[in-house]
Amino acid sequence: MERYAKGANFERELVRLFWERGWAALRTAGSGSTPRTVPDVLALSKGIVVSVECKSTSREKISLKGAVLSLKEFADIAGGRAYIAVKFPREKPRFYEINHLISRGNYTIGVRDNYLSIDALMGKQTLL
Repeated sequence: MERYAKGANFERELVRLFWERGWAALRTAGSGSTPRTVPDVLALSKGIVVSVECKSTSREKISLKGAVLSLKEFADIAGGRAYIAVKFPREKPRFYEINHLISRGNYTIGVRDNYLSIDALMGKQTLL
């Protein structure tokens, strides 16, 4: 249960952060327990759709291949932008665009790798 609570708390934190910045956001029901690919968080603002798969780790590196490929399946159908959000210990949420991870062919992220903050992600979205 502790692992579920940690993940759910991270998802709730992201939903709160999106709302605080003027976006509508929600956790999707059953995102880890359905046979279909469903992201953990959906955020919307003025027609912009962002789907987010959340991962939390106590380590300095995390492999995201399964999460990236599952989220890509959803994003190919739904459209919009798709990101993996990672919570490393004692760090703010970090966002990684799935198309970037796919194009580089490496799905392992480390605490020292480049990332987008939530504000950078939103700024990037407003440029579309």
